[in-house]
Amino acid sequence: MLVLDGESFTSGRSKFFDQHPKFVETTAKIFVKVTLIGYDEPVMAQLDTGAAYSILETEVAERMGLFNWEGHPTRLGTRLGTINGQIIRLPLTLVADDGISLDLNSPFFVSREWRGVTFLGYIGLIDRLRIALDSPANLFYFGEED
Repeated sequence: MLVLDGESFTSGRSKFFDQHPKFVETTAKIFVKVTLIGYDEPVMAQLDTGAAYSILETEVAERMGLFNWEGHPTRLGTRLGTINGQIIRLPLTLVADDGISLDLNSPFFVSREWRGVTFLGYIGLIDRLRIALDSPANLFYFGEED
């Protein structure tokens, strides 16, 4: 729903939030709403261009039964230290308040050791998107390249 030089740049727009409802931070972040097949409620995910991979909250991964899946074993260095887990490809939807929601299939790191929020990381997710922020209005624009 964002047009640049007469061409469509993004296809969806949603409100983003500065804080996660369950994880209190001292500084504002960018949290967007996503849905995951097999999980019955929307998930607030932190948009993080500095995160190598998307990471799923442990509680969400547990409720989805993902710890019973066989993924690619991986060690991930985080601000909380190095943790062991696995990479699993999951379908997700970036939920649009206006325009078209975007269905994607993306790698997620899952680990019982993770104690943070769900992150949307660069490799396999953000690197596939066109995104823009209207920070004063708390709006997140997204789409895929045509």
